[in-house]
Amino acid sequence: MTSTTPARAVERLHVDTPATTLTQTSGAAPTTSASTTPRPSRGGGGRHVALSPRAARRAARLEDDRWTASAEDERRHVDLVPVKRPSAKRGKGSFARRAKPFATLGVMTLATGLFVSVSMPAAAAGVDVDAATGGAIPSAATMQSVSYSVPSTATAAPFTRDGYGATSQEELDASAAAAAAAAAQAAAAESASASASSSASASSGRTFPAPNVARSGEAILNYAAQFVGVVPYGNGNDPSDSFACDGYVQYVFAAFGVSLPRGAGAQAASGVQISASEAVAGDLLYWPEGHIAIYDGNGGMYDSPDWGRYVQHRLTIWGDPVYIRIP
Repeated sequence: MTSTTPARAVERLHVDTPATTLTQTSGAAPTTSASTTPRPSRGGGGRHVALSPRAARRAARLEDDRWTASAEDERRHVDLVPVKRPSAKRGKGSFARRAKPFATLGVMTLATGLFVSVSMPAAAAGVDVDAATGGAIPSAATMQSVSYSVPSTATAAPFTRDGYGATSQEELDASAAAAAAAAAQAAAAESASASASSSASASSGRTFPAPNVARSGEAILNYAAQFVGVVPYGNGNDPSDSFACDGYVQYVFAAFGVSLPRGAGAQAASGVQISASEAVAGDLLYWPEGHIAIYDGNGGMYDSPDWGRYVQHRLTIWGDPVYIRIP
């Protein structure tokens, strides 16, 4: 009986050690032959195997004359070691060559984005620009994301109001009332002016003869009283026109033969200053602010007061006048 190890069990391609073939014939000892030429696999392909060290040792023991085995037994005792196919080595520059186009594209994209961000104005990018400084104004979203920290040395400033506020309804009503009062006063002044003109016209045909009595306080007051409510205030010194305060005093005293100049200060300088306790009816009251009147001897006075009014008899004296006596 002859048993021959199949060729595929000992076939080896691209290895450093020669393949080993075991052969035994009937009645003869098995022989071992070594060949450096690998056998081709059956069918033009197959598994490429080589004997392992343990299989080689077993093959050596099989050289005994008593060894006979079938092909099935041989397959059980011989280890088949798969041969690793050698892989094709990559060139050193293969990865660099494949990565170069992507690196170039990335550099071009980065350069384009940088150029656009530098050249594009802030207004075109949707960023508000401060007209005074030209700097970008942070958006509301940016401002909301900004956090601030206050140093421990900071002190809280006291809260103060600026004094401004909304106008209340009471203030509006008061303002409207004041405007209405001013309008009424203007209307009254206009009416009084018209009445003064008519009174002046009426008084122009009226005569005021000089008294034929000696000058006295009583005579001066009686003569001055006939002009009350008749002659309006003005710049004149005649009842047919108007009376200024100094024109009124000048006209009354002229009826008693006393010639006084125009002007309140000049008339006061024409007399002698006396005390309030010495003053009697017919003396003069002078206010350095520019007004003059005739004292009635009882805490009152006769004067021509102001525009839109007439000669009047006041029962009280206002302010702090200087008392003057005409010699």
